[in-house]
Amino acid sequence: MDLATAGYFISSGLFTILAILLMTQWRGRLQGMLLLIVVISVVVWAFASGFNGYPEDDLYQSSVFFEILRNLALYTFLFGLLKPLYVSNQKEHFFKILYIVVYASSLFLLVGSMTYISTNQKLMLSGSLGMSIAGLVLIEQLFRNTLSESRWATKFLFVGIGLIFVYDFFLYSDALLFNHINREVWAGRGYVVALTVPFLALSAQRNPVWSLEVFVSKQLVFHTATLISIGIYLLLMASAGYYIRIYGGNWGAVAQIVFLFLAVALLFVAFFSGEVRSKLKVFINKHFFNYKYDYREEWINITHDLSKVNEETSLYITVIHSISNLVESTGGMLWMHDDKKSSYQMVASTLFESITEKEPLESNFSRYLYEKDWIVDLNERHDDPAIYDGLTLPGWLEEQNRAWLVIPLRHFDELYGFLILAESRALHEINWEDRDLLKTACKQATSYLAFQKASESLARSEKFSVFNRLSAFVVHDLKNLIAQLQLITRNAEKFKDNPEFVDDAFETVHHASEKMQRLLTQLKQGRFSARNATNINISGAMEEVIRSHQTYLPHPELHCAVNNVTISANPDRFLAVIGHIIKNAQEATDDNGYVKVSVYYDNNVIIKVTDNGCGMEEQFIRDKLFTPFITTKGNAGMGVGVYECKEFIEALGGYVTVSSTPGQGSEFTLSIPAITKQKLQEVPE
Repeated sequence: MDLATAGYFISSGLFTILAILLMTQWRGRLQGMLLLIVVISVVVWAFASGFNGYPEDDLYQSSVFFEILRNLALYTFLFGLLKPLYVSNQKEHFFKILYIVVYASSLFLLVGSMTYISTNQKLMLSGSLGMSIAGLVLIEQLFRNTLSESRWATKFLFVGIGLIFVYDFFLYSDALLFNHINREVWAGRGYVVALTVPFLALSAQRNPVWSLEVFVSKQLVFHTATLISIGIYLLLMASAGYYIRIYGGNWGAVAQIVFLFLAVALLFVAFFSGEVRSKLKVFINKHFFNYKYDYREEWINITHDLSKVNEETSLYITVIHSISNLVESTGGMLWMHDDKKSSYQMVASTLFESITEKEPLESNFSRYLYEKDWIVDLNERHDDPAIYDGLTLPGWLEEQNRAWLVIPLRHFDELYGFLILAESRALHEINWEDRDLLKTACKQATSYLAFQKASESLARSEKFSVFNRLSAFVVHDLKNLIAQLQLITRNAEKFKDNPEFVDDAFETVHHASEKMQRLLTQLKQGRFSARNATNINISGAMEEVIRSHQTYLPHPELHCAVNNVTISANPDRFLAVIGHIIKNAQEATDDNGYVKVSVYYDNNVIIKVTDNGCGMEEQFIRDKLFTPFITTKGNAGMGVGVYECKEFIEALGGYVTVSSTPGQGSEFTLSIPAITKQKLQEVPE
C-alpha cells in the first residue's frame, strides 16, 4: 500500500467512525440525515479513490463519479442550512439561481463522467474546479448570512467543509495550469480530508438539530491536542531549521543542530509547565465541549435558595448552604467586614467551630483576595505553593484542617467578605467551570448580603428618624408647657394672695404634669398611639383651647357656629395643634391687634384662625412654612408646629390651607371630617 492509498483509506475509516456515531445519536431530523448522507458519501468516495489509485490509472473515472456524488451531498446539506436564511431576506432570487446553476452543472458532470465527455480531460478538470468554487461560494454565503451569535455552533463546519473545497480548488487549478494532476497533491488529499473529521464532529456536537450529542473523551482530546500541537511545533521548527541549513552557508549545519536542540528544549519546558498545561486544558474545555453545568438551572436554584430566608433561617446560613451545595461541600463559614470596615469577622458557620479572631482589612490575606479576586484552593496551595505566590495564610485558617476553598465576596470595588468551604464529598479538585460557577453564585449571594445590611442600616436610621421626629414634637409641646409655668411664676409674686390665682395655678401645674407624662409615654412607644383617639365635641374642645390662651395678648375671640358636632382624634394632639396655630397668630400680632377663631360646619368641620399681624410672603408659604425645622422665631422656635399641624390634620382625612398678605395678617383654614351617625371612624395620630 503506497502513501496515497493509505491516506484515502485512513480518511474512509475515520468518516466511517463518524457515521456510526451520528447514526447512534440521530433522532430523525432532516439536517441530521443530510449530514449523515454527506459523511457516508465521503466514506464511499475516499474508499473508491484509495482503491482505484492515481488519476492516470484505468479505474480513476469511477473515483470522479463518486466525487461528484460527494459534492452533491455537500451542496444539499449546505442548501438545507441556507434555506431558512434566504427565505427571510431579500436574496431569495439569487439563491434560487445559484441552486439551479449548481445542481444543473453537477448533474451534467455526473452524466459526463459516465459517457464520452469523461475523455475530455480539460472539460472534466474545469468542471471539477467549478464544483469546488461553487462549494466555496455556498460556504461564504452561509457565513455571511449567519448571525454572529450563531457562528459559535457552525464555525467548525465552515472550516471542515471549507478545507475540502479549498484543497479541491488547489488540486484542480494546478491541474488545469499544467494540464495534468500532480501526484503529490493527489496523495495528500486523503490526509487533508481526514483532518476535517474532528471539525465536522464538533459541529455535530454543537448542533443538536443535526445530532443529539457526539461524545468524545476530554482526556483523549487533551492528549490528542497536545500531540497535534507538538507535531505542528516540530514541523515549524524543522522548516525553520531547513531554511537555516540552506541559507546558513558554512555554519548552516551547525546552526540547524543548535536551533533544533533549543526548539526541543523549549518544547520540554512548555510541556512540563503546569501553567501551560492548565491553560491548554481550560482552552479545550471551553471551546470544544458542552458546559458541565446548566447555568440557567443553577441560577434559578441559587436565586430560589437565597429567597427562602425567614425568621428561623438567617441569610448567612442560607448563603453557606447554597454555595456549598454547588460543589458538594460539607459546610463552610462566612466572614464579613464589621460596620467600621476595619476588619473581617466570622458571622456564621456550619461544621466549623466559632472563631473569635478577626482578620485585619490590610492583612496580606485580605489584600491578596481583594487584588487577585481568585478562588484559593488550599489543597492546591499545599501541593504547589508557587501557584499562589505572595499569599500568606492567617494562623486561624492554617488550623482548619477541613478547610478547602476560600472564595472572595466582592461587591462593586470592595472586598465585602469571604466564604470558606469545607472539603467536598465528591470533588477532589475544581476546574475552570467550577470556579466560574462559584464566583457567579457568590456575586449573587454578595448582592443579597449587601442588600440585607443596607436594609438593616436603613431600618436603624428610620427608627432614629422617628425617634428624633417625635422628640421634636414633644420638645415643642414641652416648650408651650414651660411657657405656661413661667407665666405662673412671673405672676406669683403679684397674685399669690389671691385664692383664685392659686387655684388656677395648681390646676395649670396639674394639667402640665399630666400632659408631660403622656408625652413621655408616647416617646417611649415611638409613636402617637392611634388607640387614644376618641370622639371630640368640637365646641367644647375649642372653648378649652381659647380658655388656655387667654393669658396671652391679643386675647383670642371664638365664634362657634356648630353644636353637638364631633370628630375622632387624639384629644391631646388635637388641642396641641389648634393651640399652636392660635399661639402663632398671637405672636405674629401686636397686643392691640386681634386673633379671631371661627368654627362652622360645611360637610366638614371648618376651623379658621385669622389675625391682622405681620403676615407672610407667598414664597415662604409655598417653600418653607410646612417644612420641619424651619422657623422665623430664631432660637425661640422649633420649626415643627405647623408641620405637625399639617401632618395631623391630613392623617384625620382633612387638609390645611393658608392665605396671607405681608403687613396685613394671615388666615389658617383647617378642614376636618366630622363623624356621622352611619359611620364612626378611628383616625390614627
